[in-house]
Amino acid sequence: MKSRSWAQEQIYFDHQGYFDSLLAAIASARHSIEVESYIFELDVTGLAVAKALLEAASRGVRVRVLVDGMGTWFTQEDLKRKFAGSHVQFRIYHPFSLFGIGYSHLNKRLHRKLWIIDHKVVFTGSFNVMGIPHRDTGVRLEGGPVGLLSDAFERLWSKDSRIHPRRIRLGWVRLNENKKMRRANLQDLTRRIREAKSRIWITNAYFVPPFFMLRALCRAGLRGVDVQLLLPARPDHRFMKRMAEAFYQTLLLSGVRVFEFEESFLHAKTILIDEWAMVGSTNLNHRSLIHDLELDVVLHQPRSKEMLGEQFKEDLSKSRELEYRSLKFSWFSRVLQWALHFFRFYA
Repeated sequence: MKSRSWAQEQIYFDHQGYFDSLLAAIASARHSIEVESYIFELDVTGLAVAKALLEAASRGVRVRVLVDGMGTWFTQEDLKRKFAGSHVQFRIYHPFSLFGIGYSHLNKRLHRKLWIIDHKVVFTGSFNVMGIPHRDTGVRLEGGPVGLLSDAFERLWSKDSRIHPRRIRLGWVRLNENKKMRRANLQDLTRRIREAKSRIWITNAYFVPPFFMLRALCRAGLRGVDVQLLLPARPDHRFMKRMAEAFYQTLLLSGVRVFEFEESFLHAKTILIDEWAMVGSTNLNHRSLIHDLELDVVLHQPRSKEMLGEQFKEDLSKSRELEYRSLKFSWFSRVLQWALHFFRFYA
């Protein structure tokens, strides 16, 4: 009987290590490579990845690359030219155009980061194909659940509604292709927060959660659970930080500790709740939770959880802890923070 858990788990916290391992996997591919990426820049990293994909295709490997139309808005024409005339099959998910796309497509993006090598090895997490070294977390996985991800890629690539998602089982793979999946993911995560006994350690780039999840975090803090949020001090979108700041005082009064990572842009998305660990692409904002296609994986090996905990502590050493008495927002800032929440379903 095929195992339903991962046979191997390898976590990466640094850009160089992740892409070195990915390039080695591409070089060793024998049959197929499937790729999904929100951003695919043609900088030093992107050119190295593109070259490896072209070389794999030239030796007979079936290579299919799917990128998001919004995330690659400025690079998609270059990508088309790069792969033109080769055996690499290249497609754009919901190509972006001010006049040629409906609202439903405009607001639904491919935010997954997924690499499937020979239907045996998977790379996923928060690393986009780009050379800017954000603070990201990625994983290399092998084992039974790889088949779920191969199916997910095939559904998206072929747009074949006959390839149905397998029955929802919130085990090692968490997809959000439809409302039922999204609701199940949200309910399960909120339940875990409500039932947490010892710790809730969250690292995320954007923190504008639904109010019921915010309430669950505050109640966990009030009952003595070690709730710590690690968020970016220097976000790539200032208005997202403004929205998050509207929650800070309530969180701090509830015993939740909030840290802002200062070394670089924090782009990782990881959650540790007691001994349950998850890594992926999902931000804690409405865009990820309601609109975009995301992918998260649950890790089970003790060493993986230990490494995530160690990295969380290391990241805290490079962060500034916020204190309630030091938070001083002008009346204009407070009004702006809450005014921006009218747009939270689209941010």
